[in-house]
Amino acid sequence: MLESLTSYVAALSPGWFYFVLVVSAFVENVVPPIPGDTVTVFAAYVVGRSRRGILGVFLATTLGSAAGFMSLYVLGRLIQREYFIRRDFRLLRASSFLAAERWFQRHGYWIVVANRFFAGFRSVVSIVCGVYRLPWVHVLVLSCLGCAVWNLMLIWAGYLLGANWMAVDRALGQYSRIVIAIMVLGAGLWLFGRRRPPARSPASGHGKSEGQGEDGRLG
Repeated sequence: MLESLTSYVAALSPGWFYFVLVVSAFVENVVPPIPGDTVTVFAAYVVGRSRRGILGVFLATTLGSAAGFMSLYVLGRLIQREYFIRRDFRLLRASSFLAAERWFQRHGYWIVVANRFFAGFRSVVSIVCGVYRLPWVHVLVLSCLGCAVWNLMLIWAGYLLGANWMAVDRALGQYSRIVIAIMVLGAGLWLFGRRRPPARSPASGHGKSEGQGEDGRLG
C-alpha cells in the first residue's frame, strides 16, 4: 500500500501534488492510522529530485495539519464531554480523553503546541480543546506553531536522507509505538490510582479520634 501511494504521489503534477499533501495531512489528523507523516517525508524526497518547491511542501502540510486539528476542535465544541467518555471509541478511548484532560490541567496551552509529537493522541488533544471551549484563536495559532515545527523536522529529514527516506518512516513507526505505549501506561496508572480505595488508618472503625469534627476531618 505504501509503495503504491508514494509512486502515485511522485507522478502527480505540481498542483495535484500539493493538493494531495494538504488532504493527507488533514486526514492524518482526523483518522490517525492514515500515514500522513510518511507522505510528508516522501514529499521532501521528491522535492530533492524534481521542480517542486520545498516551501510549497511546508505550507501544504502545515495547512492540512492545522485544518484537521481545527475540524476536530469544532466537533468537540458541538458534542458534550460525557458522550466521548460513554462511547469509548476505538480511535478515541475514554482513558485517552481523561489523560488529555490531566495534561491540560498540568501544562495548559503547551499541550496544543506539543500535540504533534504525541503520536496517536493528536485527535484527542484537539477534541478536548473543543469540549472545554478554549478560545479558538489561541488554539489555531498554537496548533499552527506545533504543526510547523513538526513538519519542518520531517521535511528536513526527508530532504537530507534523499533515497533513504524510508529510514525516517521506520523511525517514525518506532517512535509512535513507544509514545503510545508510554501514554497508555500513564493513563492506566492514573485511572488505577483514582479507582483505588483510600487506605484506612488504624484508628478507623473505632470511632472518631480526638480532635476530629463530625465529618471525620481534622478540626
